[in-house]
Amino acid sequence: MHEEDQREWGTRRWPWGQRTLARITELRALLEYEWKRAEQGPCLVELKDSACAHLAKAEDAVDSSRKWWPRAGEVDCALANMNSAHTNIIRIAPVEDLRGMLPDLVALVEENLLPHDQRRSKIVRCARDWKNDAANSQRTAVVDAVRAAYRVQEREVVRVRSFARIVYGWAAGLLAISIAVAVLAALYKDAVPMCFHPLGAVVCPTLDGGFGGDLDREYHLATRPWDYVVVETAGLTAAAVTAAATLRQIRGTATAYNVPLALAVLKLPTGALTAVLGLLLMRAEFVPGLTALDTSAQIIGWAIVFGAAQQLFTRFVDERGNAVMQAVAGPESPRPPSTRRGGGQPPAQEVD
Repeated sequence: MHEEDQREWGTRRWPWGQRTLARITELRALLEYEWKRAEQGPCLVELKDSACAHLAKAEDAVDSSRKWWPRAGEVDCALANMNSAHTNIIRIAPVEDLRGMLPDLVALVEENLLPHDQRRSKIVRCARDWKNDAANSQRTAVVDAVRAAYRVQEREVVRVRSFARIVYGWAAGLLAISIAVAVLAALYKDAVPMCFHPLGAVVCPTLDGGFGGDLDREYHLATRPWDYVVVETAGLTAAAVTAAATLRQIRGTATAYNVPLALAVLKLPTGALTAVLGLLLMRAEFVPGLTALDTSAQIIGWAIVFGAAQQLFTRFVDERGNAVMQAVAGPESPRPPSTRRGGGQPPAQEVD
């Protein structure tokens, strides 16, 4: 597949890229429309050229940011240039068109800026008490407020990206630890056997038998290199099931970064490790009344229970992930009324 075909395929398969390209096309058409209606002058020519350059950079950034995976620099470049182009269009638009844009611009500002922000107060006053004889100063206030709102949006996208990277990093680290535990347990199977000693028997995850009097020898005979692998697989499977059950409570995001997927991936190695650690605690008689398991099936069953119990630890990460996603402003990724900066009713949620 040629490089150009890869770029087109990647962008076509990337919802955020499609929405961004559609927005760029819309802004380009709006720029031409406002340019034809404006009283053209040297200053406006510079603004138009700047807006065209910003839109071209944003389009190039989208095209190059997703061949197989989004790159942070290009995503930020696309957002920043697209937003800068829009503020230039606001500067070019005639007064009557600017007044028509005010409701949408006020909604954008109220969605992102705090109620006591002076820039928000100014644009609200402009929308309420518009005066044509003060159009230039009012336009400046509108541009300042919109630019500040866009900067807040861009910072929140960076927060989403940073959070997703942290979660993926922890998931990779826990996966490496679980693999290392399984490998070491297979190489040194007698070091910490995953076995129990009920009355008259020795029970391991994949084998159980009678007790001949020498506990170390019976553990050596009953232990298998894949005991830890079986336990971790049971814990991982249970974690996958609980992850599927909890995903319905997680709000989606329309940004370029899939935080719900990162949260689900984190649960898998966590479940594998909690299964191992839980059984080791039981073997150490840490839990009163659960000092010995009688069959291999019971060991696997408790591994499933401990694997599902990873939700007790990862639910705090889930709550943080929800908070980060809800903070991303805009109608494509709404936040509930309790967390909205401007209050009021949230817009309808978009299902991606």
